[in-house]
Amino acid sequence: MQYNVVPFRSSAYLWRSRFPRLCCLAIIMLFVLSACDSGTMNISPAPTSAPFYSLAGGGSCVRLGNHLQPPYANIQVSDGTYKAYSETMLVEDPSNPLYLVGGSKFFTDPAHYRFQIGYYTSHDGGCTWKDGGVLPGFRSDLLTSDPSFAYGPDHRVYAAVLFSAPSLNGESGIAVSTSTDDGLTFGPPTIVFDDRTGKVFSDKPWIAVDQTSGPYRGNIYVVWSYDHGGSCGFGNDCSEELAFSRSSDGGKTFSPVNLIEGHAPFCTNKATGRPTGSTLCDAAQGAIPLVEPDGTIAVAFPYIDLMSGPIPTRLLVTTSPDSGITWTTPVLIATIHDIDGRFPPERYRVLSLPAFACDPRTGQLYITWSDKGRRDADILFSASKDGGQSWSSPVRVNDDAMNNGANQFQPQMSVAPDGVISISFFDTRLDPRHEFIDVYLAQSVNHGASFLKNVRVTTQTWNPATGAPTDEYGNQFIGDYQGLASDNHFAHPFWNDTRTGSQQVFTAAIPSAQP
Repeated sequence: MQYNVVPFRSSAYLWRSRFPRLCCLAIIMLFVLSACDSGTMNISPAPTSAPFYSLAGGGSCVRLGNHLQPPYANIQVSDGTYKAYSETMLVEDPSNPLYLVGGSKFFTDPAHYRFQIGYYTSHDGGCTWKDGGVLPGFRSDLLTSDPSFAYGPDHRVYAAVLFSAPSLNGESGIAVSTSTDDGLTFGPPTIVFDDRTGKVFSDKPWIAVDQTSGPYRGNIYVVWSYDHGGSCGFGNDCSEELAFSRSSDGGKTFSPVNLIEGHAPFCTNKATGRPTGSTLCDAAQGAIPLVEPDGTIAVAFPYIDLMSGPIPTRLLVTTSPDSGITWTTPVLIATIHDIDGRFPPERYRVLSLPAFACDPRTGQLYITWSDKGRRDADILFSASKDGGQSWSSPVRVNDDAMNNGANQFQPQMSVAPDGVISISFFDTRLDPRHEFIDVYLAQSVNHGASFLKNVRVTTQTWNPATGAPTDEYGNQFIGDYQGLASDNHFAHPFWNDTRTGSQQVFTAAIPSAQP
């Protein structure tokens, strides 16, 4: 799939300027008309809260004004070269919301559960996409997995992945690839950490970049689960410390690994080889870093039951005021009812991995997760106004009937510059059997005190079993998380579904609620 390169890089200024809307709209219309494809296009009316139109036809769309309305156009992002794509991620250039860069697993051999991480680029606000293929520069014997992306200053984009070579003594590590052209191309990876002994497995990396005006601007931070004893396997029965590394030179080099999980009186879960009385929080899985407006790093992570027993998961947060040199004692956010691997009788893998975000103006911290209740899973949300030291009681995000058997899971969260919180998630409410899936979006305009009516994003309910790769434990794979980016006018859910007969990646532009 091709896209039209947008030569006008100051659209963010237009959207956020104080010029009258009429002047802004006229300039955007001239810009869009110069960039759009020829052919017949259909304009559909919508609420007046959005600042431009969506214009769709012939498989492409452009924004031309302030009209979008459900059902929202679902745009295929992946080009179908591979039979399966999943585990999506998306970021938006904070200086130009037309520029979106995403990624996912590209299953190069689904029958043998082999995959690489690839990327996608849009320079017209998500209307058309270039499928960039797999990230370049990795050895042919390596698998790459678990993508996360982050924008840095000067239109630089960073992609963090884990890599492994099961056939070579269990080699495992973390790498970061860099794009200097807003995601059009990526250079060869920089190795953050590499263990070739099979003694450490690196899992679930996540990346953040300091975009503040402070002394650490441009610093890149990567965290991941540092699994002692090699891959923990489906039982997660080995110690999983929380690894951290920093780059201060634009991703050219990274600091030695620092294990930052810390000690807390509630970190007493049993694990193979753990000393009696240990309070080390070394059961970290799915950690997420972010940078607060003052440059403080905050890392949220689930502290899990390593023996896969009945102990509930605890969500924790630790912070660093000095670019990762020192870290605070972990704070308990919430104790959750975590999903234990599947929604019987379904076979796809499901985890209660959280999403973590920060209000770019106020610095308030937000976390959301899927919580398994007595009959079904719901999306819950909690907020902190004091840098993570205390947290609000959980709020239910999804608005379907309580205990109706529908499952909501794999939430992703983004906070726009104006403070509107967007949370997207998978949802089975429309299927009476609660097997097939849709994507929904929930938004809050009051810092998470409550959420507005949920919006259906997908135009078709989809079957997760269709074309799903199966891992070595017999689990179908539809991804462990999904993508989402947002600005003051649009939220962009980014997900995979099977409406085409195979797993493909889709997105939509949903007009944002106004604060």
